[in-house]
Amino acid sequence: MTSPLIAMLPEGHRMDRQLGIVFDVTPPNPDDLTQINNIQSREQLLLNQNGVFFLSQIALWHSREMNAFAPILEITLARIIDENWVAQARELCLQRKAVVESYPSTFFRMLTVVVCALLAGVLVVWAIGTHYNKPLTGILSADITTVQAPADARLAEVHVRPGDEVFTGQPLLQLENTEISQKIAGIMQQLQSTEQELLRLEAQAAIELEWRRRDVDADIARLRFTVADLPRAVDPRNSASRGRRITATPASASHPAPMPAAAVTLLQARRNTAGQILFFDGQKPTAALTEPHHATPPITPGTAPAEPAPAAAPPQTPTAQTPVQTVAAAVAGPAADDLSQAPEPQEAKPATENTHTLTALTEAEAEITRLQSVRTELPARVDAATGVTAARARRDGLLAELQSLKTTSPDIKVQSPVYGIVGQVRGRQGEQVAARDIMLKILHTDRRCVLVQLPTPRVHELSMGEEVELKFPGNQTYRGKVVELPLMADEQANRSETTTMVRIDPVGRLWPAVPIGCQIEVVSIR
Repeated sequence: MTSPLIAMLPEGHRMDRQLGIVFDVTPPNPDDLTQINNIQSREQLLLNQNGVFFLSQIALWHSREMNAFAPILEITLARIIDENWVAQARELCLQRKAVVESYPSTFFRMLTVVVCALLAGVLVVWAIGTHYNKPLTGILSADITTVQAPADARLAEVHVRPGDEVFTGQPLLQLENTEISQKIAGIMQQLQSTEQELLRLEAQAAIELEWRRRDVDADIARLRFTVADLPRAVDPRNSASRGRRITATPASASHPAPMPAAAVTLLQARRNTAGQILFFDGQKPTAALTEPHHATPPITPGTAPAEPAPAAAPPQTPTAQTPVQTVAAAVAGPAADDLSQAPEPQEAKPATENTHTLTALTEAEAEITRLQSVRTELPARVDAATGVTAARARRDGLLAELQSLKTTSPDIKVQSPVYGIVGQVRGRQGEQVAARDIMLKILHTDRRCVLVQLPTPRVHELSMGEEVELKFPGNQTYRGKVVELPLMADEQANRSETTTMVRIDPVGRLWPAVPIGCQIEVVSIR
C-alpha cells in the first residue's frame, strides 16, 4: 500500500539508497521549502540541486536521509533533529490534505468539470476549422490614377491635400519649368562659342579674300595691258579690211586660247619702235580696227611730201606736211618705202596676222569679263569655303531659338484628369522634380477591392463568383465576391512556390473608410 505522502508527489521521482525519494529533473509546481522554519534560500537551493522539491519528500526522511543531507547542506545532524524539519514537513502536508478533502464534491465540482469540457470542445473545433480554413491575407486597394510631372521643374505651389475630393479639370499643382532656363543657359553658351568661332572665321576669310582679290586684280591688269597693246600692232596697209567687222569665236573663260605668234611679233616690233605715233578710231576695239584717213598718203623716211590736188589746194600757199611714221612702216623697214609699188601677193600675210590679233583681243576681253564676275562673287565664295556662311546661319538659328524660349512662359499648371479622392501628394513646395516623376495619386473610392496573393497549393479554397468573409481593422466583418481568378500563376523571385492574384469586390454593406493598403483577412465560408 502506497503511503499518502508518496501519492501526493508527481510522477518522475525515484528512490535513492542514501537520499531517499528524489527527482532527476525539476518537476512542475514545486513546493516552497522555506515554509519550514530555519530553512533559508541557501538550503532550499541545495535541496533542489539534489532532487528535493516537495515537503512530502522531507516528511519521509529517516536517520539515513538526514545523515546524507547534513554534509550536503553543510550543517550538523543535530540541527536538523533539533529544528524538527521532518515533523514540520509532515504537519504542512496534513494541512494541505485537509484543505483538499474539505472541497465540496457535489454541484460545484460537477459544474467545473462541465465548463472545462465545453472549453475543450470549443478549442478542438476552432483548431480543426483553423487548419482547414486558414485565413488569407489581402491588401485593400482601389483603382488609382497617377499624375506625373510633364517636364523637369520646381514645385511652386500645391493646391490640394490628401483626402480632398477633386473634379476633372481642377488645378492640382503649379510647376515652374526649369528646363526652359536650362535650355536658355545652354543656348547662351553655344551662342558665345559660335560668336567666337565666327570672329575667327571672318578674320581668316578677310585674309583669304585679300589674297584672292590681289591675284584676280593682277590677272585683270595683265590682260588689260595685253588688250591695250594688241590694237596698236595692226598693219595700216590693210585698208581693204579696215571697214569690215571681224567676229572672232570666243574661247573658254577658264581655258583662254594662247596668243597668236603674229600678235607676239607685232608686240615685240612695237616695243622696238618707241617714239612713233599710232592712230586708231577707238569705236570698236574688240571687233575691227580702223586707221584715220589722211588727205595725203603716209610719209615714210626718204620720200618727199606729195603736192595737193589743184582744186583743193589754197592758192599760191605751200603747206608743210609733218612726217608721220606708223608702226607698220617701222616694222616693214626700208624695203617698204613705196606702198604703191608693193606686190599684190604680199597682202595676204598682214590680213592673216590681223585676224589672229583680233581673235586674241576678243579672248582677252572675254577673260577680263569672267575675272570681273569672279571678283564680284569672290566674297560669297570665300565665306562659304572658310565656313563663315555656315557659322552665321548657326548663329541666326540660335538667336531665333533663344528668342522663342524667352517668349515662352515657365509656369506649368497641372490639372486633375479624373474625379476622385487625393490619396497621396509627393514632394514639397520648392523641391525639384524630374520629368515623368509621380507627383500625385487620385483614388477612385467607388471602385475599391481586395487583392490576395493566393498560393497555388490553396487555389482550391476560392472559386470564381464565391462569396468570402473579410475582416477589416477593428474586427469589422464584411462580405466580398471573387471576380477575378487568373488561370496563370506568377513566379516569385525569392520564394519557391507560385502565386496567383485574386481580386475581391464589395458585396452587401459598404466597406468602411479605412486607408488604402490596409491588410484584410480573407476567410472562405465554404
